[in-house]
Amino acid sequence: MCRVLSSVMSVTARPVVYTGDIFRQQERGGITRVFVEIARRLSRPVFVVAGLHRSCDLSELKGRVRWAGPRPRFRGDRVLLAPLDRLVDALGLPRRGAILHPTYYRAPRSLPPGTPWVVTVHDMTHERFPELFPHRWWSRDPARHKAALCARAARIVCYSESARRDVIERLPVAEARVRVIPLAGREWNGIPSAAIPGVQNPFALWVGERHTYKNWERTLEALATSPAGRDLGVLCVGGGGFAPGERAHLERLGLSDRVIQRAAGDAELKWAYERASALLYTSLWEGFGLPVLEALALGCPVLCSDRASLPIVGGDAAVYADPTDLDALRHGIAVVLADDRSPNRVAARRAQAARFSWDATAEAYERLYQELDP
Repeated sequence: MCRVLSSVMSVTARPVVYTGDIFRQQERGGITRVFVEIARRLSRPVFVVAGLHRSCDLSELKGRVRWAGPRPRFRGDRVLLAPLDRLVDALGLPRRGAILHPTYYRAPRSLPPGTPWVVTVHDMTHERFPELFPHRWWSRDPARHKAALCARAARIVCYSESARRDVIERLPVAEARVRVIPLAGREWNGIPSAAIPGVQNPFALWVGERHTYKNWERTLEALATSPAGRDLGVLCVGGGGFAPGERAHLERLGLSDRVIQRAAGDAELKWAYERASALLYTSLWEGFGLPVLEALALGCPVLCSDRASLPIVGGDAAVYADPTDLDALRHGIAVVLADDRSPNRVAARRAQAARFSWDATAEAYERLYQELDP
């Protein structure tokens, strides 16, 4: 992996230190992938103070991971082991001479005050749709921490222009401190495909979480009442097993025998993208939308929402629908299922995905970090 901007690096470049927050929460996930892809490309010194983590992706950073160990798995492990992670942070996070970049929202008082902070705002969905998140946990901790971190950050990063507008409108931050740095899709070259057993053909693909703003229940209702999707199965990759309420909803819609959920690594996910009739990504709001690029890079047709960042990510290669309108979703399902994997369509999808690259993302981060060098 080549590093970026090595010819213009300042000899006074500060090291970048990523906190272990998101790596302690996610075994696999979009946010962990973002930080791994950036960290492995930076020319300046960079490392992660990981603590007791769950991440499968940290192994890709090799010597850039410090103060790290696998988190034991037992009921209540996160709460009971939190004091050890706080100790790791107290000992491992630098107090001067570095740029500190939290990987998720945490109390500002838990970070050393003597270093410049860069804060990534992954999205503003909770602030935009508070009625969908009644749980006190979010309003008490992450949302409050997000605002407080941004108030003190030297720079704030968003993945899209729509996310930047949300941040400026909803948080007390100076517009001059906010930067837009788009992401990129997974690099599939060198990853073999591995079949997922028990998948019904033809099938649509759903990747990631299914809660609240992801619009899972409304999309299922549209599929259940869509003539075009009458014989279509649905494979859900990630997001955990179906909760009792989800199973009851599938039963009411008559979809219990057509919808399955599986955990999947990169090889299984590649297989699913290569064979799905379409990716359904009908979220109410997104800060970016990595699965859209992942699907397009492998020629998979995509149906996604017509709002926030998704029209920029999908370009002319995706099909769009109003995610709040059942008729629009049914129409979108019919259109995307009529799309095909002809050479011309596959080439158009791959060309859209190729507009985004991790090298370009890392270069943009390098320029941002240079603004904070001595």
